[in-house]
Amino acid sequence: MSVLSEWDIINELGRGLFIYPFRGKEKSIRGCCLCLTASRYAYIFDSQTQPKEPTRLNIQQDDSSGRNYFTIPKRKTAVVWTNESVLLGNYLCGSIHSKVSLVSKGIGHIGTRVNPNYGGVMAIALHNLSDEDVQIDVGKNDEDSGETIAYLRIYRLSSPSSFSERRDPAGKLKDAIPPGFHHPPELNTWLDQETWRNGEKDAIERELKDSKKYKDAKKELAKKSIRYRFFFKYLPEWDTSIWVQIIIAVVAAIGVIVAIVK
Repeated sequence: MSVLSEWDIINELGRGLFIYPFRGKEKSIRGCCLCLTASRYAYIFDSQTQPKEPTRLNIQQDDSSGRNYFTIPKRKTAVVWTNESVLLGNYLCGSIHSKVSLVSKGIGHIGTRVNPNYGGVMAIALHNLSDEDVQIDVGKNDEDSGETIAYLRIYRLSSPSSFSERRDPAGKLKDAIPPGFHHPPELNTWLDQETWRNGEKDAIERELKDSKKYKDAKKELAKKSIRYRFFFKYLPEWDTSIWVQIIIAVVAAIGVIVAIVK
């Protein structure tokens, strides 16, 4: 089993690994990990309260910066669903790791796994072990992803796994929501609004491959390849149609030369 580097991750995108939204190499990948950001769906499930009702953390806005955030109260655990939906093939698995800057504020260490064939958004439990409230940034709007709350490291298995996606449903609702609590209806609505949030392969593949950031990342990867370094980097970056015309002209010229030689 081996860990995927940032270039391995980009190489696997659209093949055995799918993530959407994908915000490019600089924002969605950190070192050898994928960045997972907080959505606006964060809840506290306090078993001490009766009746057992989930408490959604309200989105607030900072007047000076315009940023939106929710607050995890001191000594409380919040379950936060990610903006990103991830789909892993049967030869990949993952582990979720803490963000150091959050740990330094009192957010407890994260350690959990992502099984092969998993697809969908993820539920991340953030434990505020400090005596101070902790704010989590969710961005200014839908285009601004907000704060990374955890990192997903991807591993390549030495052989394909037979672990079925049916055993690990999208959104981790069964595991993330404690027994006795109902599923928040607005969370269910949000998950069902876009099929890619539930890890539906055709939907997440379509959204990923149609995105400009995906195409740019693949182009950057191509420039790193041996073929590019030894040949294509010396050629001008013309439009594809121009290259087609040049190739046709070269082929025609070769045909003329062959005819003359005969």
